[in-house]
Amino acid sequence: MPDVAPNHPARPSVGLQIITTIFYAGFAISTAIVAMVFFGILGLALAIAYAYFWTRLPSLATPSYAPETLADWAPNAPQSAAKSSGNASFDAYRDALMTRLEEEQTNFEGFLGRLRDAKDKAEFDQFLDDRAQSRRLSQATG
Repeated sequence: MPDVAPNHPARPSVGLQIITTIFYAGFAISTAIVAMVFFGILGLALAIAYAYFWTRLPSLATPSYAPETLADWAPNAPQSAAKSSGNASFDAYRDALMTRLEEEQTNFEGFLGRLRDAKDKAEFDQFLDDRAQSRRLSQATG
């Protein structure tokens, strides 16, 4: 079993990182060359940007990500609701506010649905009225 510290994300395989790096290099070099041929100075700017971001690629030695912190930003993350700030009154306020906001969002989505339905009905009724009017005109002239 690998030596991984508790609460520390497992490191992705080195093979996957190498393949990702090779694909990035192939993409960056080929697009920079094509951009330089067709767009001149803009292609050179693109090549410089790729070179700058090359130094920002994740290292093979240490992972530069932390999934446990990214989970906090995930929408509807159940673990973020369970975490406490350490202040009981703030936690109660936050929970009440989140419940109220979720309820308002549900009500607003329902309102938007009814609004779309009303608009669709009005457009359909207008279509039927226009069609009936054109029929009356064609019967009156024909």
